[in-house]
Amino acid sequence: MEKYLGNKASLLPLIDNFIKNRIPEATRLSDVFAGTNNVSRYFRSRGWETAACDSNRFSYVLAQAYLGTSEPPLFHSIQTHSTDKFRVEKLQHELGRSMDRFGELYLPNCTPKKIFQDLSSLANVLAHLQTLGEANTKPGVITDCYTQWGSRSAFLSLRGTKGMRNYFSKGNALIIDGVLNAIRAWWIEGRLTRNEIFLLLTSALEEIVITANVNGTFHDFNRNRLWPNAEQAFQLRIPLVSCSHPVAELANADAIDAAGAFATHDVCYLDPPYNFRQYSAYYHLLNFISAYPFLQDVESYVSGLSHVRGQHPSDDFASNFCYRNRFVDSLRQLIEAVDAKHVILSYYGGRNHWNHWSSVSEPTDEGLHELRTLFEDSDLFESSEVIPALEIRKNYQSRVGKQKELVNEYLFHGVRRTRPSRKTSRPLTPLTANVHWGLADEFGHTLASTNDNINHAICTVG
Repeated sequence: MEKYLGNKASLLPLIDNFIKNRIPEATRLSDVFAGTNNVSRYFRSRGWETAACDSNRFSYVLAQAYLGTSEPPLFHSIQTHSTDKFRVEKLQHELGRSMDRFGELYLPNCTPKKIFQDLSSLANVLAHLQTLGEANTKPGVITDCYTQWGSRSAFLSLRGTKGMRNYFSKGNALIIDGVLNAIRAWWIEGRLTRNEIFLLLTSALEEIVITANVNGTFHDFNRNRLWPNAEQAFQLRIPLVSCSHPVAELANADAIDAAGAFATHDVCYLDPPYNFRQYSAYYHLLNFISAYPFLQDVESYVSGLSHVRGQHPSDDFASNFCYRNRFVDSLRQLIEAVDAKHVILSYYGGRNHWNHWSSVSEPTDEGLHELRTLFEDSDLFESSEVIPALEIRKNYQSRVGKQKELVNEYLFHGVRRTRPSRKTSRPLTPLTANVHWGLADEFGHTLASTNDNINHAICTVG
């Protein structure tokens, strides 16, 4: 998900180099603003124990696929005997292309051939799903609610503007409806394991991001036409999943709650939102699609869609980190709760809480100073430092052309003075919306050893 706000894929080798130089003994990392899960994926592929949390459902789906797969999926209950061999070969070819681009980051020392062998059953099911999607001609919730051809996609903005939502082409929307309905039916019929359904949803989500008629996020759409990417055919792909690395502890929960629940780690990596954008609104459609196979009453959910963007109000989660006057206090509360000796914080010094679009024409150092003050607090840290990303980059070979991406990027490192001590995780409170929609069993908290079977004791403690 390269379009994700704050995606740190390009900084991963830099972060790795930073940690190796300062904390060479570290082997355990937690990330409570996981987003795409790229940071945890990177370190897991290098043998680290990881723990990841995000308040967005789609992030939890990706985490269960990328960080919670411990063996090749088999899909025993899905019959794919008549799968089109050409589709499978196409999937294998696309996997090779993905490995060329991202294999060094997320699957080092692996070959496309080995990955395809491990995921061959997944490839067969994805080919079958693609066939089912392309054969679908019946509009479902995606076509009806999120395209200009839908019977329920009309909107009225607060300014009085009327229109029809325009997230997808009609052809792609029908395919997505076919794919999602098949996944939902298989889950209801008991034909998928938890890991298997999250793998299928991950493939669907990542292609939806590619073919959606949006400019990076789902807070709005192109209202006048379809962008070229939205006109390209929807095509499921094999996610770059490792089946042989440590299974992570995972949660769909509040970041501060997770920080106080995860078991001890050497490093707590933090990349909180630094602006007003509420990610639950900007990625609402991905969160709905993630929930779709598990919703007990889809009609009740869909009938409540509102705003121009088409989000259910109950899913509009407001993070304190998206408010300038709450940000630093919330960050302090999180750091005090986490059981990690080292805290590493990524900070982007461009347009953020302290450099708002409407009030500041050029970036200032105000945010940098506020965070430096926090990390220099001797009650929190016994030592700390802040290093510009460009300075770190001087010490290792990086790709040409990445210099611009590192401008205004900083890494804070603090060594905790005292911290909680948790050898095991404590129960986590399920998100209110997940409880409301009956999703707490599917979107909760899984321990490193139990990711294919949810720990119901953890999920239901409120």
